[in-house]
Amino acid sequence: MLDLGVMSCCNRYTVLCVDDEEEFLAYLSSILERYFLKVYSVASVNEAYQIIEEQTIDLIITDLYMPKTNGIDFIKKIRSERSAIAAIFLTACFEKDYLHAAIPLELDAYLVKPVSLEKLFETLQRTIEHIEKRSSKTYTIKGGISFDLCDQVAYETASRKLIDVTQKELALLSLLLKNQHTILSKSVIESYLWEFESAADSSVKTLINKLRKKIGSDAIITHSTIGYSIALEELTV
Repeated sequence: MLDLGVMSCCNRYTVLCVDDEEEFLAYLSSILERYFLKVYSVASVNEAYQIIEEQTIDLIITDLYMPKTNGIDFIKKIRSERSAIAAIFLTACFEKDYLHAAIPLELDAYLVKPVSLEKLFETLQRTIEHIEKRSSKTYTIKGGISFDLCDQVAYETASRKLIDVTQKELALLSLLLKNQHTILSKSVIESYLWEFESAADSSVKTLINKLRKKIGSDAIITHSTIGYSIALEELTV
């Protein structure tokens, strides 16, 4: 059964629809505009890339078969550059080979046209629930950086572009966020990050300086002679 309470949460999110069938695109957009904060509609992947570069997109609904490229390659490219944007394939042709190729992309749904409004809404409901759960594990750090604790990825909050960080840097970021209300001493960080390794006396300071260069100097606070803590953006109501 459709939960209208969950559907009402859509008004916090933006969706990008990509389909070369202009009549269907207009129809789908007219429906989604009733629920979502903003709906962008384009007929080609090139136009979609431009929108993604300029806007924050939470959900992509894309046709599988389009001129010059296909939905799988499109989503694969997006996922390689940005944090996990929810994605739904909506196509007129169901092919197992394409479905198998899409499995590694962890799509939220694969729908076959024509799709009923009930089926579309049920799929959107599940997708929004997934986005909501993910956002509860995502932290916004001072300086315009976000960290997804589930997928262990850091990205620019506005553009969602992934930030290239090492495993040690990810581990440090995760440790600081899990202990966001605590000042972690140098020795605690060393014991966690270099548990089975020998660490130089300057290892922690060097690692923090490298991470600051990637996520911003204000993201990690130094408490003189005590330790370090993460600086999160204050939530606005």
